[in-house]
Amino acid sequence: MARLPYPDDSVISGETLDRVQALGRPMNIFRMMAHSPGSLRGIQSLGEQILSRQTFSAKLREIAILRVARQSGATYEWEQHIPIAIACGVSQEQVDALTKGDAAAGCFDDQDKAVLAATDELLVGAKLSDGALQSLRGFLSPAEIIELIVAVSFYMLIARFLESTGVEVEETVPKSEDIDSRFT
Repeated sequence: MARLPYPDDSVISGETLDRVQALGRPMNIFRMMAHSPGSLRGIQSLGEQILSRQTFSAKLREIAILRVARQSGATYEWEQHIPIAIACGVSQEQVDALTKGDAAAGCFDDQDKAVLAATDELLVGAKLSDGALQSLRGFLSPAEIIELIVAVSFYMLIARFLESTGVEVEETVPKSEDIDSRFT
């Protein structure tokens, strides 16, 4: 159950209501955030940048997001991103390993493991170690490393928002084949 009430649609302005239904369906994260239209606008803008305009691999991005969601206990984030991750090429075996918290599983290659290790470091501290940064540099450009840091940081913010407000998972979460191609 949500820890704060969702605002009633009748008191949400037209632009904000459009944002709540931005993906063609009302999403509880956006419904809750509609209490603060400016925050909703900013969150959606950065979220869209991360999901559809980064050069960083969508598959690696989703592996990192799932790791953030699982390690943060953010069920909403986890449930919403599993179909996106699968649409981006994350295997069911990798999802299962992340479900178990096994970032060292054999289904992850060295690049995946470098991203997971960096994600774990960012979850507990504000700075990547020299070793984690060096490992990422073996696989990613400086732009991609920045995009990874931004994505992990953003989804940490989202996890904290979701868990603090108790945003509930919608009864119907899209299937991987229904994911907007902008996000893959």
